[in-house]
Amino acid sequence: MIARSPFQDYRAPAFYMVTITAYERRPHFAVCKNNLSTLTPDGWLVYSHWQRIAQDYPQIAVSTLCIMPDHLHGILHVTERMEKPMGVAIRAFKSQCTSAFRQKHGNPAFILWNPGYNDRCVWRRGTLPAFTHYIMDNPRRYCLKKKHPDLFRSVANIKHPVIPADQSWDGYGNRFLLDRPEKCAIRVSRKATPSEISTMRDKIIAEAAQGVVMVSPFISPGEREISKAILAAPVGDVILIKPDDFPPFYKPHGYYFDLCVQGRLLILSSDSLRFHENKGSNTLTRATCLSMNKACSQIAQTAFYTPAEAEN
Repeated sequence: MIARSPFQDYRAPAFYMVTITAYERRPHFAVCKNNLSTLTPDGWLVYSHWQRIAQDYPQIAVSTLCIMPDHLHGILHVTERMEKPMGVAIRAFKSQCTSAFRQKHGNPAFILWNPGYNDRCVWRRGTLPAFTHYIMDNPRRYCLKKKHPDLFRSVANIKHPVIPADQSWDGYGNRFLLDRPEKCAIRVSRKATPSEISTMRDKIIAEAAQGVVMVSPFISPGEREISKAILAAPVGDVILIKPDDFPPFYKPHGYYFDLCVQGRLLILSSDSLRFHENKGSNTLTRATCLSMNKACSQIAQTAFYTPAEAEN
């Protein structure tokens, strides 16, 4: 699968994070253990061809690379405008690797890669270190996922007394959080003052320490600040409502991944939430926000509102 941005000029100078997966996700390239990825001979073959990109295409500099058992993440830097799109170099890399594997293994029909690749342009100022950290942190996340498989898979059509029965819900993470006796919905108005958010955050952290599960879409800046505070605390569990579905090989990003590893996170999504979204648009609508907040209130028995939110 190729994920292209219709607005990106792939001939122009930029940093790109590229993800390429092995055919049928077969673990050819490495072995992950103790939070490290150790390359196999086949993995070193892929590594050598990745480095060759800069030789074959002088306008491209190879940067961070992490080769995992069944896929790779790498950052390519287009340093000057190219005559052809960056994708030409990636397709050449894949083709060269496939030829080398066929020769090495004596199999002219050997299929090495899944079709296409995924890329993401790193264009926001200051985000390159975050992308680099994400790539290099892959072995740790991989090992944690293997160690805790039940916390890293999607489950369709979840049934539970606290979930609205008239909707179809999918989940990812620790589903036992639904069984906890105390759950609280969080809503923080975008109009909330820093003082109001700070007061609410301290109260929620104290409640979370007592075993109360916090339920929220964590959309507004205040809600996101509170979710980060829960992560930073030694205890505290979260049920996150999200508007989109769980694509194949889905896994949470950033600090939500760490919450999931610790069994402190459940992510829920419903077809009824996606119904409100504009087709073909990633814009979060007011209707969806209201639906998510309503779902949070139904799942939880109590709620924390900032004063401005409580008035709405």
